[in-house]
Amino acid sequence: MKQPVVGIICEYDPFHRGHQRQFELIRQKLPGAAIVCLMSGPFTQRGMPALFTPAFRAEAALRAGADLVLELPCAFAVRDAEHFALGGVDILSRLGFVTHLSYGTEDETIDLTPAARLLEQPTEAFLQILHGQLDKGASFAAAQGAALAACAGSGTLPEGIWQQPNLILALCYRRAMLRLNSPLQPLPVQRVGGYHDGELPTVAGGQSEAPVAYPSATAVRRAFLGGDLSAAETACGYHLPHTGDGKPVCRPDALDSVLLHTLRSMTPAQLQKLPLCTEGLEHRLAAAARQTTDRENLLEALKTKRYARARLSRLCTHGLLGVTQELLEAHPLPEYVRLLGFRRESAGLLSHLRQSNIPVIAKAADGDLQNPLYALDNAAYDLWALGAGIPAGLMLRMNVVRPEGSGTEAEP
Repeated sequence: MKQPVVGIICEYDPFHRGHQRQFELIRQKLPGAAIVCLMSGPFTQRGMPALFTPAFRAEAALRAGADLVLELPCAFAVRDAEHFALGGVDILSRLGFVTHLSYGTEDETIDLTPAARLLEQPTEAFLQILHGQLDKGASFAAAQGAALAACAGSGTLPEGIWQQPNLILALCYRRAMLRLNSPLQPLPVQRVGGYHDGELPTVAGGQSEAPVAYPSATAVRRAFLGGDLSAAETACGYHLPHTGDGKPVCRPDALDSVLLHTLRSMTPAQLQKLPLCTEGLEHRLAAAARQTTDRENLLEALKTKRYARARLSRLCTHGLLGVTQELLEAHPLPEYVRLLGFRRESAGLLSHLRQSNIPVIAKAADGDLQNPLYALDNAAYDLWALGAGIPAGLMLRMNVVRPEGSGTEAEP
């Protein structure tokens, strides 16, 4: 293609004005760029069900200016940052027409290449610090951050830089680009506001000023789940599904009973086969599942200095979906990508999809349910549908989204 095409690996749980700002910054840097979003499906990287259907979230992005939305398979969407990034970068690279990868970061001026190379080819000093921190009971993320702080740009970077969530994910993108010898060019954008800010931005007088002060998805979800629909919609810029309007919503606790039943039905030997369920964690998980009655208390019972909450949450979802370490090792990279939607005026991009080096599935029924990864996607949709109170078969029923016009003020 003659025009630049920028890929974004995303979740949009939900899509909000901060995400729209990223689109605007991309087109300031690369006028006329097309934007391709590779979005998680019904479950997110932190191991939780997304609030709204993938179709609804894709349409919100398309109305805000995205040209094409694809789906990151569940086997990579519900993973640690390294493999989340690896799956996304692999797909965008194999599409063959994406030129850049854009991501938010707390500091877009930092050159992440030396740190990425260090992670791909760790030095003896790096490994010594890493294992020393792990031996002290630190989580892997904390141990890795300590080793990076000591070995990558020591004395030249702000203290605590390797604990910043967007920067960590940006580093994983750069690492994946090196590992895959990807042709993508990095295009970082400066993030405004904290990744996990729990409250929506306000101005004097307490009025929400989301069009100016950009929210976090965490804050939007909290407002929505707390019943402040008006504030959540102001932060997003469009109408959100809610109880009573007939549109499906999967609340975070909707699958708690299913989760506890599933885990209680599994033996420690079966739990041990789950991804990263090591070092006796299976016994701790089995005991906690029998002693708690909801997901939040289960995670609190499991959480330690060594086991981060996000890792444990993903572990729970892997248990729900029957994902094993063996399955993930047998399928180290994506084997297809699904088309979720496109803007009608960007339909020309579809011809490039047909020439990609990765199979693109436009109609869900055309996918191979004998493929364990595709069967997992279908199971994830059915599980989400159960939490949302709708029949199974959601993935097979969902049509490709083709909204008329653009602009987030319109309701998806």
